[in-house]
Amino acid sequence: MSANPYAKISPMDQRTIGRALDLLKQYRDTLVMSHAPIGPDGVPEIRTPAQATDPLEIAALEDIASLDAVIKEMSA
Repeated sequence: MSANPYAKISPMDQRTIGRALDLLKQYRDTLVMSHAPIGPDGVPEIRTPAQATDPLEIAALEDIASLDAVIKEMSA
């Protein structure tokens, strides 16, 4: 397991990173709510790009996957 690359960052920079991470999460949630179909239980159901037919939904799904990877890396 690699060391946290953010471990030696100043408290002010850590707050900035924390705010950036919050914005990334909000943007991801907005993409999900805007492009994922709502399931019978009222919860958005994220499909795979192969399941989607709408080009905007496919682009959103690809962005969501990219955001998930960045959020995971920044949260480690």
